[in-house]
Amino acid sequence: MVEIIVKEPVDLRDTVLVTGFRGFGMVGYMVSKHIALALGGEKVGYILTRETPPLVLIEEDGVGFPFEIYYSRRAKATIIVNRALPERDNADEYARSIAEWASRVGVRFTVLVGGLSREFMPSNEEHGYRWISNRYYRGPRLEAPKMEPGLGVMGPLALLYIYMDYYKVPSIMVLPYSLVDEIDYNAAVNGVKLVSEKLIGVKSDVKALEELASRQKEEFKRLLQLMAEQAKSEGEDKGIYM
Repeated sequence: MVEIIVKEPVDLRDTVLVTGFRGFGMVGYMVSKHIALALGGEKVGYILTRETPPLVLIEEDGVGFPFEIYYSRRAKATIIVNRALPERDNADEYARSIAEWASRVGVRFTVLVGGLSREFMPSNEEHGYRWISNRYYRGPRLEAPKMEPGLGVMGPLALLYIYMDYYKVPSIMVLPYSLVDEIDYNAAVNGVKLVSEKLIGVKSDVKALEELASRQKEEFKRLLQLMAEQAKSEGEDKGIYM
C-alpha cells in the first residue's frame, strides 16, 4: 500500500508536478531537489510505501524523508523529491499511486526528469537534451528534437510515464544528456533551467544554481554511500536501476 500524505492545507490544483529519480548522473533527483529549493518550495507532505526505505537525511532545509512533497506557491509547482528509489517489488504500485493522485488532485501537467546517456548524443548537438510527451500534453513545446527511435527509458520513471497516460494526466518527459557512472552537475543545471524557465515559466539564476550544486556535492555523495550501505546490509544492491 502507498500512502500520500499532505499535511499542510494547500491547493495543488492546476500546479505543475515535477519529479525524477536517481538514474543516470543522479539528474532526476538533483533537478527535482534543486527546483524545490530554487522556487522556495515548502515541505507539505511525504509518501509512505509498503517497504519505506529506512533513511532520514539532515539537509540544508531540514530533515529529509525518502519521498517528500514540496509546494511552491509563487511558481504554482508541486515537486516530489525521491531521495530513494522505491523497492523493485513496490515500484509499480508507487508509480500507479502517484499518477492516480495527480489525476485526482488535478495538476496542470507533470514533468518527469531523468538522464539520457551521453553515448547517444550527436556530435553536433545544440540543445543538450531530448524529450517525449503523451497524447494529453498541451503545455509548452520544447526546441530540441524528441527522443530518437531506438532509445528508451527503464525503471520507475518509465512506469510513471505509463501510468500518467493511463490516468489521462498530461505529461512530458525531459532527458538531459548525462554521464552514466558519476554525478553530472552540468546535466542537472541544464535540466533545472529547462524545467523552470521553459515549462514552469520562472526565471532561474544559473550562477546560484551552480553554487547550490557545488555545495550539495558532498550531500549527494553521502546519499549514494548510505544507499550502498543499505543495499549491502540487505545482501543485494536493490538501489541501482533507472
